[in-house]
Amino acid sequence: MSASTDESPRDILKVEQAAARSRKTLHREINELVIKAILTVAGAWVSLRLFEIFVAPLVGITHFHIQIASVIATVVIALSVITATRRLLKKFASKSHPQFSASLSFFVIIIISLVASLSILHQLNVNPEEILISGGVAAIIVGIGISTIVGNILSSGLILTTYPAKIGDSIHVVNDNVHGKIREINLMYTTIETDEGKEYIVPNNAMIQGTVRILKDIAIVDKLPYSEGDYVEITGASEKYTGTVIKITPRFTTILNDERTKEYILASSMILDGNFTIVRHRTKS
Repeated sequence: MSASTDESPRDILKVEQAAARSRKTLHREINELVIKAILTVAGAWVSLRLFEIFVAPLVGITHFHIQIASVIATVVIALSVITATRRLLKKFASKSHPQFSASLSFFVIIIISLVASLSILHQLNVNPEEILISGGVAAIIVGIGISTIVGNILSSGLILTTYPAKIGDSIHVVNDNVHGKIREINLMYTTIETDEGKEYIVPNNAMIQGTVRILKDIAIVDKLPYSEGDYVEITGASEKYTGTVIKITPRFTTILNDERTKEYILASSMILDGNFTIVRHRTKS
């Protein structure tokens, strides 16, 4: 019996070690991606400068053409880095929290887009301050036109970093009486998968401004009187289940019996409704 008891902590330890290895692998691949991006940018810049100095005068290519090539190279490199980052995060999607992946993807897009924009302005010998000063009226008109877009993007950053509801959370939209789970938070919208299997899409700035009010459900794992790895005795009106809790999902609790030959799957809602009497042992005797 003691051997069965020791297996559960060992299994939990193995899962934690696997998760730690996964995080290390993700960090290593992110570092490799950053190094490759820096080397690509440096290589492209050196190649264009050497081409402009030694080859362009011989074939009649002007500085203007070099500027256009630099702009195109900048856009291509920026899009490549963004795409590579999103593929990398998708590769590790099952091994990292969706909120972390979405947050990292968001900030990568924002930072790379900002750096690429400043780089393009520099390559075209344009001073950003001159644009703001000389194009004041135009900037106001354009600003009004894109205020909604910018507002959604900024709201997306706030939702990903400070908003209490995160990807995977079960929520209730008060305005339209919609219940479901947050499946995605992108630059513009938050997508909620309803209990009926439909998609409910909310603009990010509506959530931040409070136009759309949301109630966050407490995770059922936090409500249950036991945790994964606990040894429990669950007794109902005519049945009794004894074993180790090996898995808890939003809907079911899975218990492995002492002989490790059967798995009992109980509806978590029935346990919360008080249909069972539960005795929990931190360590199995």
